[in-house]
Amino acid sequence: MKEEYYLHKDQANKVSFSLPEGWVPAYVVRSEERDDRATPPVEQMLRDALARAESALPAKASTSSQKVAVIVDDTTRPTPVAAILPVLLDYLEGKGYPRSGVTIVIALGTHAPLTDEHMDARLGTPVRSACPVVQHNAWAKDLVPVKVPEDGRTVKINPVVANADLRIGVSSILPHPMAGFGGGPKIVFPGVSDFDSIKVHHPKNVLHPNAAIGVTKGNPFHEEIASVARAAGLHLSINCVYDAASRLAAIRAGTPDVAFKEAIDICFQKLGYKFTDKVDVTIASTFPHTHGNQLFKGLMPASMVTREGGAVLLFSPLVEPIPAEFLNSIRRIREASGNKPAEYIRSMLTKGEAFLPDKPMDYNMAMTNVFIRPPQRVLLVSNEVSKDDADLMGMECVSSVEEALRELGGAFPRARVAIFPAAGLIIPVMV
Repeated sequence: MKEEYYLHKDQANKVSFSLPEGWVPAYVVRSEERDDRATPPVEQMLRDALARAESALPAKASTSSQKVAVIVDDTTRPTPVAAILPVLLDYLEGKGYPRSGVTIVIALGTHAPLTDEHMDARLGTPVRSACPVVQHNAWAKDLVPVKVPEDGRTVKINPVVANADLRIGVSSILPHPMAGFGGGPKIVFPGVSDFDSIKVHHPKNVLHPNAAIGVTKGNPFHEEIASVARAAGLHLSINCVYDAASRLAAIRAGTPDVAFKEAIDICFQKLGYKFTDKVDVTIASTFPHTHGNQLFKGLMPASMVTREGGAVLLFSPLVEPIPAEFLNSIRRIREASGNKPAEYIRSMLTKGEAFLPDKPMDYNMAMTNVFIRPPQRVLLVSNEVSKDDADLMGMECVSSVEEALRELGGAFPRARVAIFPAAGLIIPVMV
């Protein structure tokens, strides 16, 4: 009987499959391997983390009129914001910061704003009723300039954040294809920063060899982000860390640099996997990146461990389709480049310029994954992507994992294979 493997559709549901005859499973990540122990509820994890982080905040607010900005991420991240906020607000009240002085700031970066329905789900109705909520606008005219001492830049940030007496960030620490890790200082930059500064930073640093998954030291993409968070005066950082099945594994809180370091150390323990060579085929789910063009964050680690001329079977259980605006941007780049998009994008990035200066920066960064990636076949399985759209992105559209395996079984009769049940939750370490 053939051994069965699986890919995550979401945290609870999986798609099972068997490998074609002759295929060798060289690297198999199983999301249950490292984390079979029960973990405390979110609320208890946060209370414990805050107790360990007492020194990050003053023992008591100097006056009850002090203003607090609590910065949270949007629905593209798995952060359990609705469970965290009531505990955090109770904690702040115990330190003399009443709910009436707390504003929740949703760190959209350049993402689209949340609907009322999404905000209720993200924050919880009681919190929305108790606290003002602001969705950051990276193009707003009232953003406040902040000088970054390390390099002399001036970055503009959300006025609610800039004018607060106490600034708290709540985010998820996830592997990130350019910043090393998402979350932490990214809640400030790009989370609540101005588009013009983001537009300069991202293109300038994306091609640096250290701008890679799991790398922070010597990574200018990360280092410039962290310097903005320090300049903005983030007081307390609350960082959520996950296991390979997207279950919350730990929360670390404290001063931004310390809490981030603790969180990424745990992230490596939970999600780091060593590879001594590259495989012929990688079979991967993009989970937990299931929102439109975020799927490319799931493709990146799979491509990293696949040889040139190999293939990636990419299962993408999208809960939101790829935006038409994103797909039209691909057409726009093909046209602007005379159908030489890779050459065009490299030229623009070398000059530190955005090639879609009027579009969200995550579109610009995803375009590098559309057009500048290793020469590999990518077979995409997703109910939300048509054949035409897959072709546009340089992928092959297939109807099921089984169909993709039949196709690849003929093309690679003796393949060595890597299997990533949740490719957004792995840090490949080449040794």
